[in-house]
This record gives sequence, structure tokens and C-alpha cells, in this order.
Amino acid sequence: MILDRNALLAAAAAVAVVAGLFLAAAGLLGWADRPARRRSRAGQRLRAVVGIGGGNNGPAQWWARASTRFTAAFVAALLVWLFTGWPMGGLATALAVSALPWLLNSGAGAARDISRLEAVEEWVRRLSDIHTVGVSLEQSIQRSLQTVPTGIKEEVTRLVSRMSAGWLPQDAYRVFADELNDATADEVVALLILHIEDRGAGLSHALNDLASGLAQEVLARREIEADRQKPRTNDRWVTIFCLMIFGLSMLSGAYTEPYTTFTGQIVLIGLGVAFVAVKIWMRRMALIEPTPRFLSAADRAGSESALQETS
Repeated sequence: MILDRNALLAAAAAVAVVAGLFLAAAGLLGWADRPARRRSRAGQRLRAVVGIGGGNNGPAQWWARASTRFTAAFVAALLVWLFTGWPMGGLATALAVSALPWLLNSGAGAARDISRLEAVEEWVRRLSDIHTVGVSLEQSIQRSLQTVPTGIKEEVTRLVSRMSAGWLPQDAYRVFADELNDATADEVVALLILHIEDRGAGLSHALNDLASGLAQEVLARREIEADRQKPRTNDRWVTIFCLMIFGLSMLSGAYTEPYTTFTGQIVLIGLGVAFVAVKIWMRRMALIEPTPRFLSAADRAGSESALQETS
């Protein structure tokens, strides 16, 4: 195939289309990291389907990990287009390469959430050991920063920074809960807030009991994920098979000749859209509806409004 100016201009146009779709998705999901913002249930499910979670998996961190993959996707798309003459083939290659983790690892979000909850359980247990008579809760949290698990190190570091900056402890704890964004983690924060109102003895014992409950929750979630691993493995192999067929089909001139026409390109787009739609449908079925939080910013605003109406 002759690499003329028109082919290069067409390749540049395809890159612009991919970039436009990417920016549209970023605008829809919210690009700036706002860990304290409470997202709607629909927004949480959309981000779970796309593969962008909260906490350590915010958009900025996601882009930092994916930038190399997007560069490889651009190079692969350009090569496929120039050497096969398929504009939509190049676009499909770019999307497939850039979305490989999403296509092949559908259970990453659930595993990440379990690891974060396990880190919370370990941190609470260590906090119960650190907190002793004569040491305030705020001092215990600051000391726990030296041994905090990696999964929640950033969140605990910001919690300590807010309290050191003069935040009211209850406000700092609530923002910490919004960053963790988990109903089970809300139980931990609720205990910390209650201790502010009643600085009685027995906090270490309560934290230890709470850590035991968190450990049981982690175990239950891991058992559920183990049961769901087999269908996910089958889905992964089906996806690999489909991608291999797509790649091998580009080497068969007679078989793929109809796709070089305008109508063939439209059919190729339809097949790609159908494949993505089936993947999204399967991921939605595998998603577990999260337990509603009771310390979210939206719930607090609703409670305050209800109190004002009754008063």
C-alpha cells in the first residue's frame, strides 16, 4: 500500500476521533480528583463498569498508569490502518489495545475494594493497640501513620494533615469516610465520631471488636469473589478468542475483502459496538449493588434539611 498524503490525513482524522471520544468520556465521568465528593449511585455504577474506581484509583492515577498503553494503541492503530486499508480496523485496534485491562480483568474493581477494606481492618486493629490510657485518639491516629497499610496510606495521611491544620476532628473524619466511600468503613468513622462526643474508656476494646467484624466482612467478600471467578475466567477466554480471530482475519485477504468497502466498514463498526455492548452487559450483571452509606455528604445534607423542616 502506498503511504500517500491522503492516507496520513485520514489516520490523523481517526486519531482526532479517538481523542474526542476519550475526552467526552472523561468529561462524563469527571476528570479532576475530588475524593471528598459524594457521587450518585448511577455514577458509581457507571465508573465501576468503565473501570475507574475511587481512592487510589482516581482519574489522575488511572491516566498515569494508562498513558503508555494509549501510546501503544496509537502506534498499533496507525500500523493496522496503513497496512490493511481499514480505517475502522485501525480504530478498533486502538480501542482494543487501550482497553485490554478492562476486557481481560473484569474483577479488578472488586478485588481492589476488598484489599482496601482489608487495609482498613488492619489499620483499625493497629489503632486499637496504639491507643492507650492517657493518649488521645488524634495522637493515636498520628502515630498509626508510621505503620498504616499501603492500601489506605494516602487517605490516612490526608486525615492526619487535616487534623494538624486545625480541622475539627468530626469534619476530618467525615471527609475521611467520603474518601473511603464504603458503608463498612462508615462504621469505623462513626465510632471515631462517637468517641469525640463521649471520651470514655473502652475505645481500644471497641476498635478491636470492630476489626474482628471487618475481618469477617473481608472473608465473606473473598468467598463471594471466589465463586464468581470461574465465569469471569470463561469470559476472559472468550474475549481472547475473539481478539485472536480479529487479528488473524487481517492476514486473510480473500476473507476480509468485503470489509474494505464502505458498507463493510459500517458492518465492522456494528460488530465492534455489539461486542462492547455484550461486554458491558456481562460486567453489569457481575456488579454487586453497594450497601448504601449512612455518613455520605448527601445523606448529611438530607438529614439537616429534614431537621430544619421539623423545627
